[in-house]
Amino acid sequence: MHKNFFLSTKKERSKEKRLCKLALLWLPTVRTIIFACGAGHRKKKEVFMNPKHAIREFYEENPRMVSSPFGGVDGIQEGLFSGVLDDLDIDLKGKAVLDVGCGRGYAEKVVVEAGGNYVGMDFVVSRRGFRLVQGDAARLPFEEASFDVVMCVDASEHFPEPEQVAKELYRVLRPGGVFFLSAPNYGNVAGLVKAGCERWGRYAKNTWAPFGRWQAQEFEQALTMGWVRRLYSQAGFSRLKGIGYPAEVGLGLCPWMDHPKTPEAIQFRLQRLFRFLGPALVRMWPGSSLHVFWRMEK
Repeated sequence: MHKNFFLSTKKERSKEKRLCKLALLWLPTVRTIIFACGAGHRKKKEVFMNPKHAIREFYEENPRMVSSPFGGVDGIQEGLFSGVLDDLDIDLKGKAVLDVGCGRGYAEKVVVEAGGNYVGMDFVVSRRGFRLVQGDAARLPFEEASFDVVMCVDASEHFPEPEQVAKELYRVLRPGGVFFLSAPNYGNVAGLVKAGCERWGRYAKNTWAPFGRWQAQEFEQALTMGWVRRLYSQAGFSRLKGIGYPAEVGLGLCPWMDHPKTPEAIQFRLQRLFRFLGPALVRMWPGSSLHVFWRMEK
């Protein structure tokens, strides 16, 4: 059975709060190691072209490039995906579900098993065998109020026109419908590292990310929880709720743990530390996680 990430007793919360305060004492040292951890990476060549064309080209050349806590290259972590939907009280049974930026479309299995009717949409066809509509998220090829649930799983950071996309997501959602968003969050130490690496020449703008051994991405924007709230509230969404992911607190607060030059012994110790501290930290500060999962309503 899925264990809810966010439940604990008063006694546990008190203990966790003390541990978190101790763990956060090392954060002021971040500035001194940001640049050392970025050393050895050559700046990615700037590409002066339409962002949409650059993104399309990147994912056509790298169809297996997926940066989601749910996976998506050869499948999806069904238990994690279903558990997050349960935590956010998102019911898919009997619902028409649109997955915007669906990638390889493995979320279909979770939706169908939950009793929903799945439609995937992406502007790059990286896999076939499921119901897929090719199109642009900023100009969705669907009528107004067509879906009960709209999902966007780790694609929003790549949209060159986020304001227009948010309006389109709202438009195709039926009144009373639910929008599920999974998005990276750079309102933490990872965001400081990203700003430093991109500003001082180690990576081109909007390319650094801490996953994939710091492999350069294409148009990886520095989203934060505050930015997400403002964007989608202005588009019309209400009752926004965001929860963090304990397993990615380490990447949010100590992103060099996945740097290719970090010794394995240190990586192992950091992983073990954050495996212990993650659940407590994410309860106190959801933004400590590299990814945040959102529920919004129309």
